[in-house]
Amino acid sequence: MLTLLRKSIFISLFAFGFSSSLFSQSFTGNIKGRLVDSAGKKPLSLATITVFKALDTALITYRLSDEDGNFKIPFLPLDVTCRVLISFSGYRVYRKEFELNKQNSQLDFGVITLGNSAQLLDEVFVQAERPPVSIRKDTIEFNASAFKSLPSALLEDLLKKLPGIDIDTDGKIMVKGKQVNRLLVDGKEFFGGDPKIATKNLPANMVDKVQVMDDKEQIDKNPDISPADVGQIINIKLKKAIKQGWFGKAYAGVGTNSRNETGAIINVFRDTTQISVLGYSNNINKSGFGITDLQKIGGFDRSGVNSMGVYSDGGISLNGSSFGGTGQGIQLSSGGGFNFNHQFKKKVTLNLQYFYGQVNSNFESVTNRQRFLSDTIQVVRSKGLNKNENNNHRIGATLTWKIDSLTTLTFRPGLTLLKNTGDRNSSTFISDNFKGSLNDEDNRQRINGNGNMYNHNLFINKLFKKKGRVLTINNNVSVNENLNDQYYDLVNTFYINPATIVSNQLRQRETGDLNSSLNISWSEPLSKTASLRVAHNAEFIKENNSLKPFNRNNNSGKYLDIIDSLNTALERNLWRNTTTAGITWRKKKLNINASFNVQALSYRNTYLKAPKVVSSFTFVYPSVSIDYNGMRLSYSENIRPPSPYDLQPVPDNTNRQFIQFGNPDLQPVYSRNLSFNIYKFKPNGSSFSFYLNGSATNNSVMRLTTVDKQGIQTSKPVNVSGLKNGYVNLSYTRQFKFSSNWKLSLRPTVGGGYNESVLSFNGNTSDANSVNLYNSLNAGFNYKDVIELNQRYSLSLNKSWYSNKGYYKNLRTITHSAESEIIVRLPKHFVWETTINYTYNPQVAAGIKKSFVRWNGAINYLFLKEDKGQLKLSVFDLLNQNISVFRYTTENSIFDSQTSTLQRYFMLSFIYNIRTFKPAKVGGKDKSFFLF
Repeated sequence: MLTLLRKSIFISLFAFGFSSSLFSQSFTGNIKGRLVDSAGKKPLSLATITVFKALDTALITYRLSDEDGNFKIPFLPLDVTCRVLISFSGYRVYRKEFELNKQNSQLDFGVITLGNSAQLLDEVFVQAERPPVSIRKDTIEFNASAFKSLPSALLEDLLKKLPGIDIDTDGKIMVKGKQVNRLLVDGKEFFGGDPKIATKNLPANMVDKVQVMDDKEQIDKNPDISPADVGQIINIKLKKAIKQGWFGKAYAGVGTNSRNETGAIINVFRDTTQISVLGYSNNINKSGFGITDLQKIGGFDRSGVNSMGVYSDGGISLNGSSFGGTGQGIQLSSGGGFNFNHQFKKKVTLNLQYFYGQVNSNFESVTNRQRFLSDTIQVVRSKGLNKNENNNHRIGATLTWKIDSLTTLTFRPGLTLLKNTGDRNSSTFISDNFKGSLNDEDNRQRINGNGNMYNHNLFINKLFKKKGRVLTINNNVSVNENLNDQYYDLVNTFYINPATIVSNQLRQRETGDLNSSLNISWSEPLSKTASLRVAHNAEFIKENNSLKPFNRNNNSGKYLDIIDSLNTALERNLWRNTTTAGITWRKKKLNINASFNVQALSYRNTYLKAPKVVSSFTFVYPSVSIDYNGMRLSYSENIRPPSPYDLQPVPDNTNRQFIQFGNPDLQPVYSRNLSFNIYKFKPNGSSFSFYLNGSATNNSVMRLTTVDKQGIQTSKPVNVSGLKNGYVNLSYTRQFKFSSNWKLSLRPTVGGGYNESVLSFNGNTSDANSVNLYNSLNAGFNYKDVIELNQRYSLSLNKSWYSNKGYYKNLRTITHSAESEIIVRLPKHFVWETTINYTYNPQVAAGIKKSFVRWNGAINYLFLKEDKGQLKLSVFDLLNQNISVFRYTTENSIFDSQTSTLQRYFMLSFIYNIRTFKPAKVGGKDKSFFLF
């Protein structure tokens, strides 16, 4: 299989080289020059230099000038009369024709002087000569017609072609490293301002211009915000306004091994009203809809997302609701719901949503933990068979009220109802290399659980006539209640001192928490360059956790006999008040923000079988951030109270193989953090980022652990100070756009982390140091969206070493992974795609697979009017090798895990695009419905 992977990568790399060599044979000339202002002779940065064919004004390529006004345009055709057009907002347009040949393939324009112009740019351009990009003060404007795309392309496809704009596989839009907060259509919010619904549904051929600018609303809410933190707004200017429309998808598929899927999502919007309805069911380990559909088409972005989970094989959960694919093994997922939005005039906007989801899963697992103690290697090996069913209801709303021109109120409440049941049969075996078998446990569990969760956010933003004066009030409340009945049938066998213990128990665990906070902030401008910010945050947290264990009565068969030794309960009340006063000073590219913080922290823990624990603390600490020209240096401090569970003095021996003690003397964890990061974007489409973070911590929580001769482990938390950790990441992205048709992208990334901790097993204490190193390389080639080649390789290394070398053994793990993807959209109406994933773990424990290859492929046929119909024949895991395996190091142990998962099947699917717009590009990483 490794040979197969190497061949795939070689073919792709050969295609890169072959296509590039063909291209370079015809495009080998270049021009360069320098742009200056006619008055002060100052360099003109970010001017647009466009090269057309003089005969028909067909666009060849373009570039932007750098900070010194220099420009260089490579890969220009020879023996073709060309026209260069140079434009800069507020200056006269420069035009000149030229022709390159083999004898004179390079042309230096020298210093070009641009004079001021009173005319607007659009008034001096012939329509065919409109520049692809123009800069006007704080707005970047792209001419959509200059960026060619397929007839069926959507706005997302157009944005991907624009320099400085990146869209990831989940549809999140970034502009020069900054996230896009809102997307407007002709200056107005489209579908609640949700960027992703527009990118997935608006046809590219309806767009005239794309404008990018800073989010001024975000600046108004927080005038002291650093320029590096200001989000972006994209405004789409259409060739004709879109007032109403409807769209959606319906699909169904049948496959081998009884695999199937079905679902539909339908949307209707009329001016200020939008309605989304969806439903799905499948047994192929994936959500009925991709994260992009749920957030964009399904409307969850419009109503707010409080929590999100995106899993490697396509599983999704939003706001506590599972949409399938979120667990292991084989799953049956189904669900349905609606999302409603309406804008009442211009002052009030209302969103309502409801969703029901159900997931049934079955899986087998094998785990192996090797614990190294001096010359002893202790092995804990477990096998399990699991069946689970999870049901959830989610009700949510968002109300936005524009009280007046300066005041906005937003209220977001939500309610989630959960129910889960499960059966688990597991066996755990503990041994070591000297004594052999120590103990084992056979465990059969049945679980019935119920949970209710309520939360809301109330935000009031008040601006004043004096620019920079802002009052904000933010209130958050969350309430969680959970009750779980866990039935255990246990058999514990001990071998050193032979004994067998059989128990049948019901353990009722009830947990709940209330978290409420109120934050009031006032910003006041002191001068043109300085402002004052004063804020106070009051937070109250109440937590409950109780365990009531019962033995099964032999006569009645009911669980009536409470086990007093295991009966525990605790309640925590925590108050935290933080007052902050800070100064922001800003001048040109320099921004300094310094604040002084006072935090009062107190808590009271009440236990069922132990005295109360009452503590109060006061902390005074600074925070500073300095931003200059894309660089940031920041310092902050953080206080985290110990968990009430760690403070409980009564031991928890519900697991006979792992007994945990609490420590009421624990102190809050206090950490100091220093970070430095750089982000640079260049006009040639490349970007560079560097991030470095380090922290020093006092009162970290470590555990004093003992392991007796029968393998029973006990632990107690204690504080330890002076620990340090760090993280570094370096990433570089470069896009080579040789013309409007050819694009090559490279993204190498390297990074690593360092962590210090302390271990103590059986009284043997040691400093523990660990390092994680990783690197990856992503390469992609695109020709007219007809041929796409994508390659990825990553390598990670984990290493741990200890000061007590006589008792602890140094550990090391390494993992390789690679992916090769090829997409071909030829001939017309056909799309061919294949992906090969390869993972190699050379050091896993015996009985766990070291490597596997997962090969997926599909053939798509587009038909019906405007390609609204799609027939897809796909294969998942063609080689039938798919597994779920991972390895990592922790403390003085190496942990390996292998879980059963979905393997080879074939499927035939039909998809119909229910829309007035043209369908999206088919194939590749758009995982709206299919993961191949």
